[in-house]
Amino acid sequence: MNISRRYTSSMDDAKDVLQNAYLQIFKSIHQFDFDKGTLDNWLGRIVVNEALQIFRKKERAKKLSEESMVNDNPDPPNVLSKLAYEDLLKIVDMLPEGYKMVFNLHVIEGYSHKEIAIMLDINESTSRSQLSRAKQFLQSIFIRYQKPELC
Repeated sequence: MNISRRYTSSMDDAKDVLQNAYLQIFKSIHQFDFDKGTLDNWLGRIVVNEALQIFRKKERAKKLSEESMVNDNPDPPNVLSKLAYEDLLKIVDMLPEGYKMVFNLHVIEGYSHKEIAIMLDINESTSRSQLSRAKQFLQSIFIRYQKPELC
């Protein structure tokens, strides 16, 4: 569920991804090979792939314009002294869809920009620029947390 949640913008979407992943796991369990890796990695990869499929379907339904990719005025979650895991999820959820996908795939999952480009059917340079923009976006949110008068 944690992997699914990182790639979706709502708990309902995360549950859908997880349910689809379970179906795929049960259909494909006979294909798992212990010699090629651990069960945890195999299960995680299936969840990531299911999340990417849902993301692609949404992308086909609506092409994101550059205007929707930039959110100038995000509302950061309330933070007292430390950011908890749920707060971090909320912050990453503030990222526009494209930024969020690239950020999760590169920073969290460790995929290269070349692999991300293939997965999302984008250019490698697009992957790099979206990661850079995601980091800038996140930095601006963290700066606001450090200076409460800006919130």
